[in-house]
Amino acid sequence: MTTNKVFQLSALSQNDAGAADGSQLFCKVTKITNGNLRAGSFSINEMIALPIPPGQNGSAPTPTWFLVPDDNILDTSFNLEISCPSDSNYPITTITVKASDVQKWATIPYNERDNQIYQQGQYGIFGFAQDGPNGLIYTVTAGVLNPQLQG
Repeated sequence: MTTNKVFQLSALSQNDAGAADGSQLFCKVTKITNGNLRAGSFSINEMIALPIPPGQNGSAPTPTWFLVPDDNILDTSFNLEISCPSDSNYPITTITVKASDVQKWATIPYNERDNQIYQQGQYGIFGFAQDGPNGLIYTVTAGVLNPQLQG
């Protein structure tokens, strides 16, 4: 049961060779719905550099937001914007991540699920859903060259 648990959103850059310069990608949470951010969350409405995966070039902490629902976690959502201010060709992508969707995606067995792909080609962005011990978790990864569905 996921009622009144935390909905966690994290974002990072894969920084694949041949993709957009993943070390120059930024994210911004522009809106949260039906809850409040818990202490320890990154700011909203602020551009935050996406770190490349841990262990690569001393990457920064992964931006993470912890949404505590007002009532039912399934009524919460995040609006996230991914951009690359240094590259005018990079398409700004706005993603709405609903806890109700994350819960559905997380129930599919790992070997049978598809990643949620928001951008393909050299500007790839995908998401991955989990139902963790403290609530729902959604991780967005940008800077992916030609993301593929698992299968």
